[in-house]
Amino acid sequence: MRGWKKFTHSVLRIPGAVAVVSLLLLLALVIAACGDDEEPAATAVATAAPAATATAAPTPAPTMAERVPVEARLITANPVDGEQYTIPYPGSQVSWAKMPEYEHLIGHDIRSNEELPELALAWDSGTDGKTWTFELREGVPFYKDGEPYGDFTFSAKDLTMTWDLLIGDTGDFPTTLTRSPGRWHGLLGDPEDWEVVNDYTVIAHTPNVNLELPFNVSDVWESGILSRDHWDAVGGEEGYQADPVGTGPWSYVSHEVDQSYLHERVEGHWRQTPEFHELEYLQIQEPATRLAMLFSKEAHIIPLVADQREQILGGGFSVSKATLPSVNQAIAFIYYREMNYVDPDTGEPPPNGREKGSPEGYNPDDPIRNPQVRLALNYAVDRNELNEVFYNGEGFPLVDEYPTWRSDWQDRWAPVPGPDGRTGKDGGWPYPYDPEAAKQMLADAGFEDGFETRINCLRTHRVIPDWPSMCEQIIQYFDAVGVTAKLEIDQNFGEFRAKAQSGKDSSWMYGASPGYSPICNRIQFGFPHDSGVGYREFEEVDTLQEVCRTATSVEERDAGAIVFGDAWHDKAFTIPLVWVFSQVAYNPDILEDYTVNFSNFGTYRYHEYTVPVYQ
Repeated sequence: MRGWKKFTHSVLRIPGAVAVVSLLLLLALVIAACGDDEEPAATAVATAAPAATATAAPTPAPTMAERVPVEARLITANPVDGEQYTIPYPGSQVSWAKMPEYEHLIGHDIRSNEELPELALAWDSGTDGKTWTFELREGVPFYKDGEPYGDFTFSAKDLTMTWDLLIGDTGDFPTTLTRSPGRWHGLLGDPEDWEVVNDYTVIAHTPNVNLELPFNVSDVWESGILSRDHWDAVGGEEGYQADPVGTGPWSYVSHEVDQSYLHERVEGHWRQTPEFHELEYLQIQEPATRLAMLFSKEAHIIPLVADQREQILGGGFSVSKATLPSVNQAIAFIYYREMNYVDPDTGEPPPNGREKGSPEGYNPDDPIRNPQVRLALNYAVDRNELNEVFYNGEGFPLVDEYPTWRSDWQDRWAPVPGPDGRTGKDGGWPYPYDPEAAKQMLADAGFEDGFETRINCLRTHRVIPDWPSMCEQIIQYFDAVGVTAKLEIDQNFGEFRAKAQSGKDSSWMYGASPGYSPICNRIQFGFPHDSGVGYREFEEVDTLQEVCRTATSVEERDAGAIVFGDAWHDKAFTIPLVWVFSQVAYNPDILEDYTVNFSNFGTYRYHEYTVPVYQ
């Protein structure tokens, strides 16, 4: 990881289900010089990033004033989110995704997922993997009311304040709103660890080796950059929430809780001026209402629900599918550790971690603690049927946490023929559908009469609106082998997270829908013991985390990831289902072209590239 590199993500092999795109990806494959093979890229490159000493101000993109869209305002209708903020770091990833005012150090190509410089021109991990130098772009304005905001421009002080807010109440800008302060503290350290060389060079001396830090400070995470000057001008956090500004291609207009977000375009934006004049996100809970709004032209883009497809196509509207899979869909298990983590030196929990002692929900007799039980539940699920009913057979087989195109993939994890009769990397399932074998496994584990459990599913999801219906189907599969599961529906991820971290209930599961993440980033959601979260007791998670914190080469990291993958598969840490392609419906009378981004934010992002129909 030495020298100035753009951290591009290479494709090693792409699933057969991606058809034409796969062929293009394979033809374009170039292994990045830094060797980071975590994500697919249609045009993976290994060119050096722009010179670290670049000083020229960015050239504003041309405005589109000479052309007039048939509708000046682009309107999307999405489910209501329980967490609604106008600043990027609090609550969950969902909030900031609705705020295109913010940009990040690193961006992505919306079709290939190639990492691209955004507010950082170049970045480097040093020889030790934890001396991260970021060379920043000069002359980028912050924008307000659609135009440059006074003389406020991006520099090192904005980056360090943003990082300070991410680590929560332990820095110079204390806040209780940051989403994962302990995690960010582990990634970035303390303010005294950040060396400001000059206004456009910052060195982060991170507490641990982390080859994947660029992913965390990119536009797939809640690390959008705020203005220190504006923060001071409006009196801090509360003022910033009421009057948010960023360097992005849209300016904030208004936010009505549970109703809408409204933005206006930035004329002559430094990177990309949107072609629509305004962008509105309506928050509409019921799929039937969103469909009616599409037909009445009150909304131009909505998430696609499977049973609405034929009606949408029959009405003359268009359906668009992401170029790459968007999220991995699985059922994850919840059970609690015997003792919560405390620092061995201080005897105290990590920042925002659980207090000493055992969670109330700790139960050594939880059935799902038994790998044989978890394996039985995997054998009970008919993945081919789920794929056909909910995805028209277009979902790609999933081995949870391990995309088939990543360098640590092993064919032995997918030995069962998938939808096209293929195994391994080409499209195999990790476990067979065999209810009789599942019953025998349960009996061998001492549960011949089954047991009771719960499945928790989110009511709202931008990529998988059918989650509750799918959970109902999975409950039927469990019932067929003697396991009784009760369905619980949470309105949003915040409700689920509060329930899980309360530590009060034992033996339950939840529908997990994470998007693309490198393995050492994903492992944080396996909840290593020192993360301060009380649930999941996979010792292998802690072992892999240690690899992630010490490995200074991709090869060393991959070796540890493969050991973990074997344990994940053999001990059935989850019930993996499918890779899901984000799909939307849109009005072709309003949009000439709409490319669905494959991120787990569905219809929210990158509308500066959306092409309207013109008058």
